[in-house]
Amino acid sequence: MPKQTDAELTNDDRFLMLLEVLAQQKDNAVTPEMLEKILASQATAVQKAMKPENETHPGISAFSYPEGDRARPRPVIPHEFFYNNYPVHKFPETEHWRELELACEVVPGSYTVIRRDGSRMTVEVKGERNADGKLTRVSVEFPVTRDEKALVPPKQVVLYQILHNDNPRKAFVEAMTEHLQLVMGADAVSA
Repeated sequence: MPKQTDAELTNDDRFLMLLEVLAQQKDNAVTPEMLEKILASQATAVQKAMKPENETHPGISAFSYPEGDRARPRPVIPHEFFYNNYPVHKFPETEHWRELELACEVVPGSYTVIRRDGSRMTVEVKGERNADGKLTRVSVEFPVTRDEKALVPPKQVVLYQILHNDNPRKAFVEAMTEHLQLVMGADAVSA
């Protein structure tokens, strides 16, 4: 068999060569027990390098419930949910738990919400149902220009106002208060 260059050697070939060198050493010979310990330690290092997960992590993040995703999983939207054509249902990891809770409750209709400057904005919630009458798709839509983009309240505030639409101004204040408490902490808002 022709001698292979270093570039042609596989990792298995290199490993076998290492074992041959270790077996040929007379002084400070490596015993099978020592080799087993070396290989076990390397296997753990390789496993950590290949899969650096923390298996006991509680899943606490800025988007999870305070208890963490393991103790209290975030809500799952039971249908397709679009927010101005963004498919929220496809990327739930980018949504706060409160946004997911509110998205699960939104029903089709036409709603008026208050923007950050106090002006009113019409929001259309369109829905599709299956033969059993169950919602299969919900789409929250409202027109917004680049100039008006900064006036649109956060998604959580818009969804809250949709669900509590009997008094838009009161719903806006409640929603913004709740949003600020979640984002900044209850202590910061009450101070």
